[in-house]
Amino acid sequence: MKNIRLFTLLALLLMAGRVTMQAQEYPQDLEVIYRSDNVRVTSVYCIDENAFLAFAATDSGSRALMKITYEGEILDSISLPDNRLELWRHANFMNGKLRYVSFRLDDNDTLPLLCVVDIDPDGLSLTYTGYNWDGSDFNHPSVTQFYTNMIYPVFSKDGSLTLSYPVDSLWMIDQKESMHLVKFNNEGNIIKERVFRDYKASLTNFFFSAPDSLGFRFILMNERYDFDCYTLDADLNTISVADSVGRVHYSNQNMSGWLYAISNDVCSMRFNPYNGRTYSVGSEDAWVYQDERTNVITTVYDEEFNLVNWTFGIINPYRKDEGYGMSFSPNGEVYMLGWMDLPLFKGTGQTESEGYYNVYVGLMDEDLNKRSEIYFKPDLSLAPNTISACPAGGCILSCFRGKDSGSTDYCVYRITPKDFLNVEEAHSHGFAVATAYPNPGRDVLNIRTSLENAHLEVFDLNGRLMHSQRITDNVTTIDAAAWPSGVYVWKVYTNQAGPSTGSGTLVETGKWIKE
Repeated sequence: MKNIRLFTLLALLLMAGRVTMQAQEYPQDLEVIYRSDNVRVTSVYCIDENAFLAFAATDSGSRALMKITYEGEILDSISLPDNRLELWRHANFMNGKLRYVSFRLDDNDTLPLLCVVDIDPDGLSLTYTGYNWDGSDFNHPSVTQFYTNMIYPVFSKDGSLTLSYPVDSLWMIDQKESMHLVKFNNEGNIIKERVFRDYKASLTNFFFSAPDSLGFRFILMNERYDFDCYTLDADLNTISVADSVGRVHYSNQNMSGWLYAISNDVCSMRFNPYNGRTYSVGSEDAWVYQDERTNVITTVYDEEFNLVNWTFGIINPYRKDEGYGMSFSPNGEVYMLGWMDLPLFKGTGQTESEGYYNVYVGLMDEDLNKRSEIYFKPDLSLAPNTISACPAGGCILSCFRGKDSGSTDYCVYRITPKDFLNVEEAHSHGFAVATAYPNPGRDVLNIRTSLENAHLEVFDLNGRLMHSQRITDNVTTIDAAAWPSGVYVWKVYTNQAGPSTGSGTLVETGKWIKE
């Protein structure tokens, strides 16, 4: 066990990274509660109504943990050891502390190979507890990046830790991909082991808590490139098996079939401790959107792992990437994060590069019914890393931003509850509540908004009304095949209808280009 505390780290980070705290740095920008040129925040965790924890790293390789208020004041900071694989994204709160797993990457470290790290957010102190594990049947994390995405730690309510990771020996001997489960007690001693043989571990596996918080669920890809879900008890014995999990039925006017909410593309499974359900978030093709290649797809499963509901968000249309995330709040809200690669978003004419990112955030209830969607296009290219729900409502985003001709900086944004639920508040922070895509497009114009009781109108540049209709779905698809190439103006109104009926409030407008 080892305690590490370094009070001078904050000063070093401030000098090295030239950290500045400021709001409204750019016109019509979200509140920036943290910004630095080279101290990048990789993960954020809201701990209470006053502050959040931020894991940070410098360009030189130094790493730290910071405690920051929602107004941007750094309350404290503490250093983290170098040359360790920190599984921050799997961290969770237990008994008032944030707990995660840490692996040694080389032998230049006094800490054991495997450690459990407990963070006391009140005094910002770290406690490292070494676990009695010699890495049996496990290749060193520094040998290959293969393992960094294949290790899943799960902490149970009794304080025990269970790890899943690929089995080395079976691959080395007969090239059979298999997964190893190892359970440790509170003292860090191995008490249970189990191997799942002949599964495609190098593609996808997910290991997470079951609703009773003392059991587990293990999702593995089988030889048919399909997924099986094992529900295990606290002793790693199989309780039940469900096959072909993660499929959602998808039908529209053009096609009917299956989408894969759990797939071998980038995907994440999360257990929601507030309601005992499991949620997945990933990217999947949505053919009805044509040029829109991929979308965020989020699903929710009940305690028996039956599909309850699913919904689409929006993501980078040209590539599949880790441009998404999700987070849960104690009051039942679910937040869905996505990147948007829409160069002509809001008619601003941005064409800096194909990687000119923008941000999408969806707010849903626990059944994934949409309450609000917001689309953020700042003056700089913005790519989000992680999202964390605030206990008092709203969320924070860790991001990096920049443009081709300038430098990149790192920041944390705050999105308030009013931004989601009040159109004027959203606009004051640079949000849009409706967007058109793909832009430019060809035969189909999609208008996306979660506004209720809304109306859509589209005009050409001569003011001629090309299309008018009530908005009843999250995405309104318009057949524009017969329209001449050129620029069109779309408008979204609330309060029943647009100006053609003499009523309605204009809440969003933009240009759409037909190629």
